[in-house]
This record gives sequence, structure tokens and C-alpha cells, in this order.
Amino acid sequence: MITIGSTIFLELQEMKEFEKKTVRFRCRLVDRADSIYVVDYPINEETSKPSFFFDGTEFRAWFVASDDAVYAFDTEIIGRRKGNIPVLLLKDPGKDKYIRIQRRNYVRVETTADVAVHPINKEFPPFTTVTIDISGGGCAILIPADTYLPESGELNLWLVLHMQSGDIVYVKAYCKIVRVFKPRPDARLRASLQFLDVDERDQQKIIRYCFERQLAVRRKSEL
Repeated sequence: MITIGSTIFLELQEMKEFEKKTVRFRCRLVDRADSIYVVDYPINEETSKPSFFFDGTEFRAWFVASDDAVYAFDTEIIGRRKGNIPVLLLKDPGKDKYIRIQRRNYVRVETTADVAVHPINKEFPPFTTVTIDISGGGCAILIPADTYLPESGELNLWLVLHMQSGDIVYVKAYCKIVRVFKPRPDARLRASLQFLDVDERDQQKIIRYCFERQLAVRRKSEL
């Protein structure tokens, strides 16, 4: 399911200024044993510096498996080893405790993210709106009243993504208009867009945003 050398992402809830904030780290799987993941010291994704933790520190962990699905689970530090490369020992709760998230390129979540829509060659006036849903391959947007959008063609889209860490990420995507439609006669117009060209790093941000949203829904359902 996970191979040596794979990246494991760790999320830690911290209190800052009386508010909970999710801090994210990444580490590399260097070995494994029965019920144990052996990883190098986690790197804080915000500061890019190694982080140090006490035994018993609990995390929500996740990784992308060989089947291209994302698996999440709760874990904690149960020890450490010294050597040429200092490592931490993470508890592996077992596959039956993993939460499987559908294939990462097709994770579609309902969310209202702010977007700016711009034409390629002045085919329509630019406008701002919100998404209905987002996935790694595209999104659906609401079309404001009295706003024109052609039923086919291409456009530039700017997405504003609010990550769990508190960061605000701006992503630009070159999109194809798949269709413009109303789900019901009395509903507002909406458009389905396919991402044709997105910077690889930006696409990873979109996928992570979708994963965070889906994981948040899973957590609520567990309560």
C-alpha cells in the first residue's frame, strides 16, 4: 500500500491566539515493522525546517498509496532511534483504521470558493463568482444574474483557496467550458469547467484543498 521512500503528511492541531490552527508537516518513510512506521524527522511545510516532538504527540496522518488513493489515519509518536539519520517511530493503527479517500484526481467536493473569470480574447466581460464544487480536474461555478458566458470555448480562472492551515492560496487555471446549464428551470445558470492547463504545484494545492474538505466532512460524520 505504501512503499519505502514515500511521503507521509502529518497534521497537528495547535492553539494560537485562542484559536485552533492546523499545522502541517511532511516526512519520509524510511522503514517499517509490525505496527510501526519509521520516518525521518518531519519538516514544517510553512517554515521548511525540521520539527521536534515529544513521545505521545498525536497527529492525523495521510499518504498517497500505490493505487493513487489517499489514506488517512490517526497516529502518535511512540519512540525514536538515533543513528546516521535520526528517525521517529509512528504507530500504525492497522489498515482497518485507515480512511480511504477516492482517487485523488477525481475527488470532487462541494465548496464555495471565490473565483475570478476572465476571457481569452474579450469574448465576454470578466466577472467574479463562487464555485459549487471543485476537483483536481475542474470545477462548477455559478453564473451571476445578467452575466454572459458562452456555452463553449476557453477562459482563464483564478481560484482563491482557504487552506486549513490558515493560508490563502491563489491558483490560476486555463479552462475549457464543458457546458452552461440550469439544473432546474428556476435555478441560476451554472457552468462546468475542465482544467486544461494548471501548473503542477498549483494542481497539487487544488488536490490538497479538496482532500482537506473531504476529510473535514469525514471527521464531522465520525462525531
